[in-house]
Parts: sequence; C-alpha cells; structure tokens
Amino acid sequence: MKRSLLLAALLLVSGFRPASSQELLVVREACSYYGESIAGEIYGFSSDREAETAVERIMRYTGLPQNFTIKAANVPNAAAVIRDSKRLILYNQTFMERVKRTTHTDWAAISILAHEIGHHLSGHTLEPGGSRPETELQADKFSGYILYKMEATLEDAQAAMEAMAGEGGSETHPPKSARLAAIANGWMEARDQNPRTEPRATPAEKDRRPVREPIADEERDDLPPPDPVPGNTIVAQCLFQDGSVSFVTRTGDIYMNYMGMTISVGRRVPSNQAGVAWFYVVQSSDPTVKYYLDLMGLTGTTYAVDTSGIIWGRNAWGQAVRMGHVTYNE
Repeated sequence: MKRSLLLAALLLVSGFRPASSQELLVVREACSYYGESIAGEIYGFSSDREAETAVERIMRYTGLPQNFTIKAANVPNAAAVIRDSKRLILYNQTFMERVKRTTHTDWAAISILAHEIGHHLSGHTLEPGGSRPETELQADKFSGYILYKMEATLEDAQAAMEAMAGEGGSETHPPKSARLAAIANGWMEARDQNPRTEPRATPAEKDRRPVREPIADEERDDLPPPDPVPGNTIVAQCLFQDGSVSFVTRTGDIYMNYMGMTISVGRRVPSNQAGVAWFYVVQSSDPTVKYYLDLMGLTGTTYAVDTSGIIWGRNAWGQAVRMGHVTYNE
C-alpha cells in the first residue's frame, strides 16, 4: 500500500531538515532486527520526521511514556541499544526506504520500529548478552499486537519479516517461520481482545481491511482550505483512515490543508466501471509538490471511490483494502 497522503504532505511542506552533527555512539548492549552483528564505529544522526511520527503513533497504543530516544545511524537495519545508561533506537534510513519499496507498504517499517520498541519496554536491553531467540520472539509478538491496534492487516504486520528475513535461525535469532508465527500470535491476541466490527464486511474482509476508530476532533485537520481558485467551491471531503483529509473542488482538483497552506495533491477522474463512482489520482500541478510526489513514487497512485463513498486501494498482495470514505457537500 502506498504511503499515506498525510505523510506525503508533511514531507512536502517540511522539506529537508539540516542534520545535526553526527555523534559517535559507544554501544553496550544491542538487539538488532534481523540478527546482524553491530560492530565498529556507530554514528548517530537526527531522526527524520517520518520515523518520529511512526514512534509517536506506536507509543500512543501502548499507554506508556516513551523511555528512549530515536536516532538515524549506520546500523545494518534497526536496533534497540543502551548507551551510557540511556536507551536508544537506531535505524538505518536507507534500509527503511528499501524495505518500504520492497514491500510496497509503510507498515513494514512501522513493524520494525515496533519490534525495537518492544525490546525497550520489555527490559530486554537491560539484560546482559544482547539478543536471544526468546526475547526476539517476545518483541515480534509485541509488534504484531501493536500493529493490529494500529489497524494494520496481518499481512502488513508480517511484511518486513516475510520479505527481508532469512529462513534459518541463529544463536541470537529464531528462524523466520517462528518469527512470523510470533507476529501472528500477537496480532490475533489483540484481535481477540478488540474485535473489529463492520456490518458490510464479510469475516474474510474483516481480516484484511484496516478499520479506523472515530477520529477525535483535535486529531483532524479538516478545516476547509481557502479557495485556490475564486468560485472553485469544495464539493467533497476525503477522510483517510490515517487521519488525513483532502478536499475535492467543483473542477475536480484535490487539495490538502496543512498549517494553513493549500497543497495540490490530486485529481478526480470520472469512471466508467460498474460500482466505481470516480477515481482519486495522486498528482500535482505544483512543481515542488510534484517533485516530492515523484521522489516517493506517489504520482499516479489511484484510489477507487465506490458508489457508497468508500475509498479503496490495494495492498502489496493486490488485495482491495479500505482506505477511507468520502462525504459530499451536495
């Protein structure tokens, strides 16, 4: 599944932030995601907004305070570490981008961060000896549990492990099959505790369709943007399940409002397919916005809006997944 439009807008508006000076890290204990050894000089850098936002979202579902700092670093993938009695989560930015390109879903990177957060919250990094199979499975289960609560499908929760992990185990990490089972166990435990209900969904659809809880007023950025063109009235709002909101004008242009700025993000395209009212095609007439949409592979992403107003996309396996809904002003 493509990145959320809200995330794209944040990146577009924020642009690149100058990185702070690198920091040489002396790592005492480390729990890495795929089991690679962490050796040599490790340097930490400022984390990017996408990673920080993902961590904030994960922690919101734990009910616990964040007891660690996140940093970009030259680690193989991601790791929970202790440095001078302080807890850190280190992640390789290039690796995270490769994971998302490979799996075609942001959930893969989020699941990796959730796994590392699980190590810290479970106290694994305070124990001597680094990674062990039993603690890795506990962190995998935590990842699956949290991703269900964040409304990911089981396939999304397992995407990073399925696509990138080696089949065999090691002294520190269990085999891929066991890790996939642990993720599934956590995901299903959360499902049993908090079953999702949708009257229009079949049991099979419930297992694969992400359903968002009602969005709190303070979380919504749905104040109408100023008319980009005089008289170009807003006729519909697109509410995505990640909380982002975009606006469809009478002429078919689609905009998003962020911090008072109006950002062009797409076009409404008519449909001649049965059951599909129209298509939401991600594109932009603004050169700067278009550059970043192209850079992230978002340009041309197409969502189908059905006749009942449901927005549909496809996940990495080609399955139709519910992305949000449309409300019309007229």
